Amino acid sequence: MRNFHLVLVMSLPFSSVLAQAAAETTKTETLVLKAQTVELESLKAEIKSQGEKIERLTQEVATLSDLLKQKSTSTAPKAEPVPAATPSAANPAAANPAAANPAATVAGVENPTPVDNANIKTHTVAKGETLTQISKQYGVSVGEIEELNKIPDAKKLQAGQTIKIPPSQTATPTPTP
Repeated sequence: MRNFHLVLVMSLPFSSVLAQAAAETTKTETLVLKAQTVELESLKAEIKSQGEKIERLTQEVATLSDLLKQKSTSTAPKAEPVPAATPSAANPAAANPAAANPAATVAGVENPTPVDNANIKTHTVAKGETLTQISKQYGVSVGEIEELNKIPDAKKLQAGQTIKIPPSQTATPTPTP
């Protein structure tokens, strides 16, 4: 029995040390949980803020899409054909402006095919305009315009570019006096 008391007396300090260690572990775990809770709340706030930004941007994109749809449905004014100046014997430069001024060539066009300049019109390409639209406007084929202007790729047509329009093959009625 004496041994039993001796074991109890000796284990009593160890049990208090164990109890203190368990209390310290519990405190540490509590502090870690509190820090994780604070971090989680911070992340929740950040997610909410990002969600609000996304919602605002989504609304802005929808507004801009509507504006683009409205602009694309409104009809853009078509470019009017510009008649070519008739060459004059007194002014040979008017007959061939490229001869008088080599820089006065048609933009984006390499050596246009020589044709009867009296019947050739010029056209300044408007933004968004295609060769198909231009050819229909003047009653000529896309191929004729491409051939006259030596245009290898119709997709490279640019707004502001001046192109030559060949005479229409269909007879145009002349007004009677």
